[in-house]
Amino acid sequence: MSISEQVDALQARVAELKSSADQARHETNEQVEARIGQTKADIAARQSAAKEKAGQAADRTQSQWKSMQADAAAKMQDLHDRIGRQREQHDVKRAEREAEDAEADAADALDYASWVVDQAELAVLDAIDARSWANARAAAAAQ
Repeated sequence: MSISEQVDALQARVAELKSSADQARHETNEQVEARIGQTKADIAARQSAAKEKAGQAADRTQSQWKSMQADAAAKMQDLHDRIGRQREQHDVKRAEREAEDAEADAADALDYASWVVDQAELAVLDAIDARSWANARAAAAAQ
């Protein structure tokens, strides 16, 4: 899958998350719980399809996010510097290898972003479920 296709897929998943959250706000507790169950099953299916990548992304949680950002900025600066030198050197093979490396880095970052969207989707649905449950308990107590 190309980087452009990965970005498109991630964008579509974020749009699905928004739509799912909007719908869940108008559903009963049972419907939200069913949605959570389905979301967990969908995530498990996606993760089993890319278990190794998801496991690697999970291992690089929040504590590595800042490191990833700094590393990406350094790599981008290095890439820009190397591209400048490459243009002077006309080294096509080297430029191709570095482009492939940059694409691999981008693909890794998109895999991580996909994992984060999975976690955000569950967190949003759990929050909606908790709010719905709290509202139901408050309504029951008021009677």
